[in-house]
Amino acid sequence: MERLLEAGDPYAALGAYPHVEAGRRPALEGIILSSVRLRLIVAAAPYAPAGLLDRLSCGAGAPVALRLVKNPTTPASALDRLLRNAADERSRRYIAAHPRADAAILSRLAEDGAIEVRRAVAGNARASAAVIARLAAEDDGQMARNAAAAPQADAATLRALWDAGDAWVRAEVAAHPNCQAGILSKAAAAADPLIRRKCAANPAIDDRTLSRLLSDPDERVRAAAVRNPAISGDCLDEAGDPSAKVRRHFARHSRLAPALLARLASDPDVWVRRWIARNPDLTCDLLGRMAADPQMEVRRSVARNPSCPPRLLQALGSDPQPWVRAGVALREDLPETVIALLADEQDRDVLGALGRNPRAPATQLDAIARHPDKDVRRSVALNPAAPASALALLAADPYPLNRAVLAGHPNLALTLAERLLHDPEPQVRFAADPEPARRRSGHRG
Repeated sequence: MERLLEAGDPYAALGAYPHVEAGRRPALEGIILSSVRLRLIVAAAPYAPAGLLDRLSCGAGAPVALRLVKNPTTPASALDRLLRNAADERSRRYIAAHPRADAAILSRLAEDGAIEVRRAVAGNARASAAVIARLAAEDDGQMARNAAAAPQADAATLRALWDAGDAWVRAEVAAHPNCQAGILSKAAAAADPLIRRKCAANPAIDDRTLSRLLSDPDERVRAAAVRNPAISGDCLDEAGDPSAKVRRHFARHSRLAPALLARLASDPDVWVRRWIARNPDLTCDLLGRMAADPQMEVRRSVARNPSCPPRLLQALGSDPQPWVRAGVALREDLPETVIALLADEQDRDVLGALGRNPRAPATQLDAIARHPDKDVRRSVALNPAAPASALALLAADPYPLNRAVLAGHPNLALTLAERLLHDPEPQVRFAADPEPARRRSGHRG
C-alpha cells in the first residue's frame, strides 16, 4: 500500500483494489478516480471491480453515468442509484437490458412510459414470469417476440402468445423449453419451416415428434433436429442424408453406430470428414485411413483425436503441412519419440504449439522464449510447466502483451512479479496482481 500510494499509479492501484482491505480502498480510489478521464475509463471497464463501480455511481455526471449503465459488470446497487437519479430514456433502456438488473429494477421499468424501455425489459433474461406476462399482453409485435423468448415466460403466457402471435412470435414460442406438448405438436406440423425448425431444436420435444422432424423435407429443419441436445448419437438413422449441412451435424455427435462412423469417414464433404476425424470412437483402421486424407484439415483433426495411436502421431509429426504438425505438438500425451521428432522445428505455428505443451523440454522452451516472433514467444507464458529461465526471459520481453500474460503465470518468481508491478506499460502493471506476490512472500499485511 505504501508503494502504491507513493507511486500514484492508477493502473497498479486498480489491479490491487480487489485485494485490499475495505478500509484502505478509499485511499486507492483517490488515485484511480483522480481525473475526469480516469473516471470515464473506469466506468466503461468490464474488468473494474463491482465495488469501485458502485462507488463511482455516487454523484456521477451524465457522461460517467451513461458509461456505467452500458458496462455489463456494473452492480444492481449502482444501477438502482442511477435510475433513481432521473436517468434519461436512453439510460433507462440500457438499464432495462442490463444483465445485472434485479427484479425490483425490472418491475419498475416494466411500467415505464417509453415502449423501447419496456421492450428491453421483455428481452432481459432476468425478467420475472409476472413481468413477462404483463408485457406480453401489450399489442406490440416486438414486445411479443421478446416475451416469447424470455427464459422465465411460463406456459400460460406462451400459450397466449401462440394464439395471438404472428409466425415470428410462434417460432419463438416453439423454441421455448416451457412450451406445452400440445403447442409443440402443432408447431411440428406448421406450414412455416421457421416454426418447424425452432420446434426441432427444442429439447422439450418428445422423441416421436423429434424422429418425425428428422425426416422433414426442409434441410434446415432436419439440421436443427440433429443439433437438438435431447437426441443421442446412437438414435440417428444410418441412412445417408442428401444434405451435407445435415451430415456435418451428424458428424459432430458422439456414440454413433459403427456403420455410420465408417460412412461419414468417407464422406465427400470435407467438413463432415473434419468433424468425424475427431470422434474418439473411430477405430485405429479408420483413423489410419483418415491420417492419409488429401485434405490437410482432416489430418489435423486426426492429430487432435484423443484416440489417435502413437504410430499415427509419429507419422503426422512428419506431415508436410505445418498446421498438421502443430496439431500434434499441442498434445500433452506425446511419446518421447514424437517430442524428439519435433525438436528441430522452425515453423512458427508448430513452435507456438510446442511452447504451450507442458511436455516440451526446458531447453526448447527457453529457445522458443527467445524466438523473434512475439506471438511464438507468448506461447511459453501460457505453459504452466514453463521453467524459471524461460519466465525470466519473458519478463524482459519487448512486447507488452507478453509481459501482461506472463504476470498471471502460476510459477512466476516473487522478484519477477514485483518487477512487473513497476512495468512502464499500464496494462502490465494492471495485470501484475500483487496478491500472488504476497502469498509467495508469506506477507499478509
